[in-house]
Amino acid sequence: MVKGLYFHVPFCSYKCPYCDFVSVVDAPVGHEEYFSLLLKELSLYQDLNFYLKTLYFGGGTPSSVSPVLYEKFLGGLSTLVDLSRVEEVTIECNPESYGLEDFRILRSLGFNRVSIGVQSLREEGLKTLGRKHSVRDAIMSIKNAQKAGFENINIDLIYGYPGQGLEELREEIEILSCLGVSHVSFYLLTPYEDTQFGQLYQRGLLSLPDQDTLADMYQLICESLESMGFLHYEISNFALPGFECKHNLIYWTHEEFFGLGVSAWSFVQNERFGNTRNIKLYIHKVKQEQKPIEYWEKLKDKEKIYDYIFVALRTSLGVDKNLIPQLPEGLEEFFTEEKGKLKLNKRGMLLINEILLKLRQEIFT
Repeated sequence: MVKGLYFHVPFCSYKCPYCDFVSVVDAPVGHEEYFSLLLKELSLYQDLNFYLKTLYFGGGTPSSVSPVLYEKFLGGLSTLVDLSRVEEVTIECNPESYGLEDFRILRSLGFNRVSIGVQSLREEGLKTLGRKHSVRDAIMSIKNAQKAGFENINIDLIYGYPGQGLEELREEIEILSCLGVSHVSFYLLTPYEDTQFGQLYQRGLLSLPDQDTLADMYQLICESLESMGFLHYEISNFALPGFECKHNLIYWTHEEFFGLGVSAWSFVQNERFGNTRNIKLYIHKVKQEQKPIEYWEKLKDKEKIYDYIFVALRTSLGVDKNLIPQLPEGLEEFFTEEKGKLKLNKRGMLLINEILLKLRQEIFT
């Protein structure tokens, strides 16, 4: 049963130099037409069983779209799937996009969680990351969402960007402690190959903190947020009790979710499939009433087990020990065992990519 529905909204007013998500500044389709295509795409999957608990609008910049259009879209969506059991409706926002009245409209439409792309709480950090908003814009956006009645507010922050050290990080955490948000996502800057930062990094023109500094930063983040009462429930995610992201937990606990829109991914009936990253091809396919799938994989046997471990080890829940009866030599120091569960410790979380690769090589191949 599909419990989570994701909508990829690719529109952006500018492209951030670190972003590897599919987003477009000069889109070949208008907002209203694109949202009608999302509904048309969903109509191609009437054979699926939906038991929806969460809706998530990600991007791109979903807040580049007028709240009025979301009202129309949700109305159309309700004719295709049952929304009566939905508990969490999230929208990602840029700080400069929505004002108080926009948040009020969203709240009246049933949105009850907002994720604000703050990225840095230092002006120097925002400039380095190519963001157009200011720290003041970010704080005002959070306050407006709170005034509009949102209790479940996440902010995205990036650490490990050029020029950031431990002292700069401490400054940001100090400001964060005063914001009254219920959830924080703290992501390590990664210079992905197809991004501007990635290209600069490959040419040796982007200087990033060394591995020891990054490890110290991660420890500082974890200790600081836990001292504020946040639960460290996933590698990059911290929540006050009861405010864990229900939609993302669907991903991390290997439950079924379905993605709509260009580049969106799905996991249904042990199948992972992803839509084309080419927005023009996506538009063409859906208009022709063809599923815009570019990648498809059926998971079975060891691949299914590894896929589960791949997502579940990201969380504080860990995995059943019987799925990894014997850890490869050298990995023991990165795990803890508790009540029959294997969990990554803080060092393990920081090195999860290398750990998963070794697990795959030595156990699942």
